[in-house]
Amino acid sequence: MSKLGALLKVSALAGALALTTGVYAASFKVPVNYSVELVDGQTSNFEYNRFDRTITLSPGRHQLVMLFEGTFGNSRESRLYQAANPIVIEITDMPADAQYTFTYQKPRDEREAENYTRSQKINLINDATKAPLSQDEASYYLLTSDSGFAILRDYREDLASVGRLYAPAKVFEEMRSNTNRVSVNENNVTTVQARISGYKGDYANPGTVAPEGNNMAAASVAATTAVAAPGVATVQAKSGGKNAQTPAANATFDQLVQIYESSDDATKLKFVKYIMSH
Repeated sequence: MSKLGALLKVSALAGALALTTGVYAASFKVPVNYSVELVDGQTSNFEYNRFDRTITLSPGRHQLVMLFEGTFGNSRESRLYQAANPIVIEITDMPADAQYTFTYQKPRDEREAENYTRSQKINLINDATKAPLSQDEASYYLLTSDSGFAILRDYREDLASVGRLYAPAKVFEEMRSNTNRVSVNENNVTTVQARISGYKGDYANPGTVAPEGNNMAAASVAATTAVAAPGVATVQAKSGGKNAQTPAANATFDQLVQIYESSDDATKLKFVKYIMSH
């Protein structure tokens, strides 16, 4: 066999393998005006093609977190609209060749965009057949929080706080650091607050949570309740700072500034987020 013939055969085989891989790769098509925030607990390191807005997934369970944001108006005046809460899509067991997506009533103007940011009623469907997905195949809910600023929220922490995070890659290792959370008590003594409520659950299987002592905040799963749009459920994230020891009322401005300036960057960022959300 000539070298040219062998090369052509190898090329043909590679092409066939590529086509086969494309056919049997599971995927989720992200609709316009939605950004991908988390895939199985990860903010990056997942296969997302921004050109065709497709997430490539392996067969099995998945959790996708997406946020609505888009510019609406006319050519003379337009405005950016962003939902305060993301949608969390739970895929129970995705087949190897499945193609999922969702449809929604796309806003045509600013009024409709503002209304949609509050309702976010979507329809999960099979992208190949356009047939609706059953509750056993996939479902979704809105993830709410005490904080009204979407940009300040950490959706991994929000989901973990109510025992709903699915993160098989254990992305929370980076969040178990010994970063100080500094405040001052009523005796003007510096205190350091431990991180998230002593959560001891398996992050890959958030249904198994072992609370410590009487602290049940991280162990409780928020009940789903109906909202304005029929069929849309919400889950309220627990606030990690609710059990924090409050600074003394008589702490001076200069003392607070001194503590802030002596803190590391991570603590400073958390303090800014706290101020912005209160």
